[in-house]
Amino acid sequence: MKNKIFHTQDLSFAQTWDALKSSARMEIIMSRCDELCMTYTVNRLSETAKTFRRLGETYECASGDEAKSPSFKRQLFLVADILDDCTLMQLEADKPAKGLLRDMSSRALISGIVIKEVNILKSKNGKNEVVVQARTLGKGCTSERKIRKIISDVFGGGYYSDHNNRLVVNEECQQYVYHQENRFRFLSGVARECKDKSGFNGDNFMVSNLSCGKVVAAIADGCGSGKRAFIESRMVIELMENCIDAGFEEKTAIDFINSAYINGGGMGNPVTMDMSVVDCQSGIMHCIKMGAVSTFIKREGWVEIIKSSTLPMGVLEQVDYDCTDKKLYDGDYVIMISDGVLDNLPCVNKEEKLVEIINSVRMKKPKAIADEILKKSMGYNHEKVFDDCTVLVFGLFDTYTK
Repeated sequence: MKNKIFHTQDLSFAQTWDALKSSARMEIIMSRCDELCMTYTVNRLSETAKTFRRLGETYECASGDEAKSPSFKRQLFLVADILDDCTLMQLEADKPAKGLLRDMSSRALISGIVIKEVNILKSKNGKNEVVVQARTLGKGCTSERKIRKIISDVFGGGYYSDHNNRLVVNEECQQYVYHQENRFRFLSGVARECKDKSGFNGDNFMVSNLSCGKVVAAIADGCGSGKRAFIESRMVIELMENCIDAGFEEKTAIDFINSAYINGGGMGNPVTMDMSVVDCQSGIMHCIKMGAVSTFIKREGWVEIIKSSTLPMGVLEQVDYDCTDKKLYDGDYVIMISDGVLDNLPCVNKEEKLVEIINSVRMKKPKAIADEILKKSMGYNHEKVFDDCTVLVFGLFDTYTK
């Protein structure tokens, strides 16, 4: 049988075996070099973080006029926190069991695909991420969806393609990344109404899916209404989205944005922030509030209220926020609102009145629920609003439920 791997048809068995050992040794050396480089990078990041933290502590103890302003000291500590977050982003890579790897390779060959390497990355929430190096058996191309199907069949459960994956596999070896599907399906909908006819809503919102299996839903409410409030709340939302996409922890992102807003980014007006970070694997929701009104969780037959009494973003150097953790279950809906929705209700206990409205809604789709809540709240005010209004509704649905 001809050996085309090393192009050594004329070599003896001993020479071929030596070539194999040399190749295997080189792979081990390269793997070890990668590990050393990663360790070196993480250590350097950690040391840099310590340096910034020491600079902050030194500045804190300094005397003179410079030490009277805490903003620079705060920024030094923020940089240290961000660098510490970066050191925690590394994932442990494992090889699949030999039996699974053989199964993958044989299935791929039947589809005309050669699997060169497979690594499994496990995230903090226990989800798998499969990284595959693959090419076609000969010339030509085929769909990368074949690899996705093989991974789903071999490992069990659903996997979806990373948005950066190439759509085809050809004779050039490329990397393809596949993420394990979440247990809970996240569906959302929003309803909005402007106070001014200018079309500028002082509330801005975001719903962002993260590759780690989390979804971030947030509402930022600028002071007042109109174009100025719109610009300020949009700036905060865009900064939050950028920080979350970059992999920052939510609390670090909040500190960073608050510092940036106070020291030059903002126009002097505070902005409230209401943020829900949902782990779609475990169903745990982190509810973070800065000056925001209550959030409501609608379950079968009752409504839970998450209250807060904090100051908006852009008021204090040391950001003031409440963080509440809640476990969500199949069919739960979370209703996030801006204060304009409560302003529509002509009663003393506005939250209890809104609970009545939420309980009266019979729709199942988040968008329909948001529209109905906003419509019923405006009905108390002859279809008019005193302030910009936003209702953001999302629901969690268990895909494991038969």
